[in-house]
Amino acid sequence: MESASTETGQVDAQSEEWFASYAEPAKQPSNRQHRRNRHRRTRDPRRQRRDRLHTAMMIASVLFVGAMTACFYAVLTR
Repeated sequence: MESASTETGQVDAQSEEWFASYAEPAKQPSNRQHRRNRHRRTRDPRRQRRDRLHTAMMIASVLFVGAMTACFYAVLTR
C-alpha cells in the first residue's frame, strides 16, 4: 500500500529551457500524399535481382529442410 505524496514536482531551469526550445514537429503531409510516396517503387535492376535471389534462396532452403526431414524420418522408421 502506497501513501499519498504531498510533495510537489520541481522542474529546474535547464529542463524548462530545453522543453521551451524543443521544436514542434512539422505538419505531416496529407494522407493521400503520404500514401502516394510510400507506395512509389523504383525500378532498380540490382534490387530486382537481389529480391529474386532472396526468393530463390528461401524456396531452396524450404525444399532442403523438407528433404532433410524426409530422410530423417525414412532412417528413423527403418
